[in-house]
Amino acid sequence: MTLKNFFFHILVISLLCSPVRSSSLSEFEVTKQLIWNKEINIYKSRAESGLNYYIKNTSHNYIGWPPGLDKPMGYDQLKLNQTKIIFPNSEKIQLFFDNIVIEGSTAIIYYHTHRTVLPNGKEVDQRYHICHVWSKNKDNEWKLLGAMGRLI
Repeated sequence: MTLKNFFFHILVISLLCSPVRSSSLSEFEVTKQLIWNKEINIYKSRAESGLNYYIKNTSHNYIGWPPGLDKPMGYDQLKLNQTKIIFPNSEKIQLFFDNIVIEGSTAIIYYHTHRTVLPNGKEVDQRYHICHVWSKNKDNEWKLLGAMGRLI
């Protein structure tokens, strides 16, 4: 074996034994980004079209407990609340990702928000903790199943 062949074989062996690095995102990262994008769009669309996007991405089995309510509400109440929202409106709200856990067809995301303008245009300084539970349905779509928000 010549010296040239020896180094060639070393190069081939080192390439075969080196860990494979994929430039693609893991399934966890893809799901995390998909759900986080849905969360961002929920709030973005509230000022443009009320709760339409929220409802479209919500399970019919949904139970949510928004700040200010004495008890959780279901999907039918969420749809009824859409009739009470004026849009387009002036709401301004920022979202800040905190964490997410994903196991199988369930994901729980935690984040906080800072609202500076109410839908009616009034300036405020409101901060909320949010926890949303997402579930992948039989059609392989992530739908919002549970929600909890609290004013901090």
